[in-house]
Amino acid sequence: MHSAAPRNALKPLLRLPIALHCRILPSDCQMKTLFVLIAGLFCGTAFADTLYKCTDKSTDTVLYTNQRVPGRQCIVISSVKSSPSTAAGAPKASATPTPANFPRVSSETQKERDGGRRTILEQELASEQRHLDEAKKANNSNKVQLHERNIMALQKEIANLR
Repeated sequence: MHSAAPRNALKPLLRLPIALHCRILPSDCQMKTLFVLIAGLFCGTAFADTLYKCTDKSTDTVLYTNQRVPGRQCIVISSVKSSPSTAAGAPKASATPTPANFPRVSSETQKERDGGRRTILEQELASEQRHLDEAKKANNSNKVQLHERNIMALQKEIANLR
C-alpha cells in the first residue's frame, strides 16, 4: 500500500500546464531564437539575400541578422542568389517562349471574341440576379449567399475584360 496525498492537495497541481510538470519549456534564449527563425520564414527573401548567425563570445549571445556585426563571430546560415532583373522587380520571361509558327489572332478578331465573352457574362449576371431575387422571395439564405457570390465573381470577371 502506498501513501497518497489527499485528493484536494493535488487539485492545484492538476491545473498547471503539462509542460511545467515535464519541464519541457524552452529557455528565454531558445524562445527568442525560435521566434527569430519563425519570423524569418515569414519574411522570406523580401528583406535580405543572406542570413547571418552572429555570436558574441564574451556574453554568449546569439544574433540572427541580414548584416555582419562588427566584433561578433558571424557565419552565413542561408544565402539566396538573385539575378539583377529579379532584384529590380522586372517581369520574368516566360519559361516556354511562344513558337514562331504559333497561330496569331488579329486584334479585330480578338475584339469580337472579347465582345462575345462580355455578352455571355452579362447574360449570366442577369440570370444570377433573377435567381437571387427568387431566393430572397423564398427566404432561402443558402441560395441567397450562393447567388451573391456568383454575382460578385461575374462582376469581377466582367471588370477584368479588356
